[in-house]
Amino acid sequence: MTLPIPFKGVFTPDVLRSDHAPFWAQNIGAVMVGDTANFRNPHYHQPSDTVETLDRTFFAGSAQRVVDAVTQLLSSNKPLTTAN
Repeated sequence: MTLPIPFKGVFTPDVLRSDHAPFWAQNIGAVMVGDTANFRNPHYHQPSDTVETLDRTFFAGSAQRVVDAVTQLLSSNKPLTTAN
């Protein structure tokens, strides 16, 4: 699923909390991949955020979707980047 983020995320600051944000700020295309952990996992970035508190089934499904998307991108004949 994709979610368009207008105005470089100014009105949705939660989408700017990752490594892609500085690229967006410089008008460089970047992708944020997230699983909404900070909204659904009470252990997110807490001392209790350990391997034992992970939802392993959800994690495996999320990781597989990323692998599938990258595989699809790499197997297409479309370039991954474009020059401006």
